[in-house]
Amino acid sequence: MEYKKFYSLADIEGKISPHQSQIKGALKQRVDALSYAGDVDAMAKYVGGWVEEVGGDGSWLIGKEIYPCVVIWLKFKPADNEFPASLNALYGGDKINSVRGEELATLTISMANQLLRFVRLYNPDIALPAICYKV
Repeated sequence: MEYKKFYSLADIEGKISPHQSQIKGALKQRVDALSYAGDVDAMAKYVGGWVEEVGGDGSWLIGKEIYPCVVIWLKFKPADNEFPASLNALYGGDKINSVRGEELATLTISMANQLLRFVRLYNPDIALPAICYKV
């Protein structure tokens, strides 16, 4: 499965996307918990997706095909000496324009919640960020 181009929700819905801020806020709440992910390949399989490393700094990209030819990508970059950790959503696939922004927002947040469930499941003896216990 290969997707040549990534889109942001603003690319799909237009520059004024009400769902873009919804996703941004939800991912911001979840980003710190993903520092506890550990085995990213296992986490990708847990959510029914696949992983690609995007840098030697521990960054990764997990893709999940939510509908035929429609993929959600979650991109994680760990904190470094200059910048805090970040989590962003990207979209791809030949039929990405057939899915409404509201639906993409819901599915993106759901996928991020699945990642947190993995973190919680595989770190039972660690005090995790509170968001891990709310999803």
